[in-house]
Amino acid sequence: MRGRIFLIRRKYVTALALVLAVAAIFYIVNHPRLTGDSGGRALPIYSVQREDRAMSLTFNAAEPEDFHTAKVLETLNAHGVRATFFVTAEWARHNETLAARIVTGGHELMNLGDDHRPLRQINITELQARVLACNDAIWAVTGAAPTVFRALYGQYDDRMVTSVRALGMHTVQWSIDSGDRRGADASTITRQVLGRAAPGSIVLFHSNAEQTVCALPDILAGLHTAGYEPVPVSELMLQTEYTISLTGRQMPG
Repeated sequence: MRGRIFLIRRKYVTALALVLAVAAIFYIVNHPRLTGDSGGRALPIYSVQREDRAMSLTFNAAEPEDFHTAKVLETLNAHGVRATFFVTAEWARHNETLAARIVTGGHELMNLGDDHRPLRQINITELQARVLACNDAIWAVTGAAPTVFRALYGQYDDRMVTSVRALGMHTVQWSIDSGDRRGADASTITRQVLGRAAPGSIVLFHSNAEQTVCALPDILAGLHTAGYEPVPVSELMLQTEYTISLTGRQMPG
């Protein structure tokens, strides 16, 4: 009975969140300075203006069958580096033990949608429902609620960013694509990341890619030598009022 009551309450919470989100969208549209809109557009955050040498390593994990994320986590922990894993609800449900290990290791799990289907062509109500479904799946496993969303395949539009923002979440993309998803070998991935690293960069990896596992030790060593400090993306982002440039850079103001 207690479990049934819990489920009913969760349904009411989700429904209430959707109602509040619709109201918030109207408020956001009329207050662009509060949202970081650039030139009338609602842009994701691609990088962050930082005075220090902080940057973020982010790993997408979409498919439930996972062979390499555990090794990625092991490598990060061995180097004392904390990162962000963007996962789908489908991945979280099928990898509960690994998801819990990620969070207990000081890393963070963030929202990549309900499954690997793109979100751009669906209506706002369904889009928000699928984002909330991912939040629920991650919360159920880890007890931590995601605050950041990433559009799978990098496919977004103003409507998506605004709708997600109405749920109280940021949308984050990346400024450096490692190339691991396109089949680049480990040495190419390493050169791509180290050659483009800059303060405030956000790097895209895919944690279930074998070449990522091979490249990661050299990347972490190279970043350390160059004085960079990788931090989870929620810690990289500005927590005060901000604007977003036309290139997607989050800046104070």
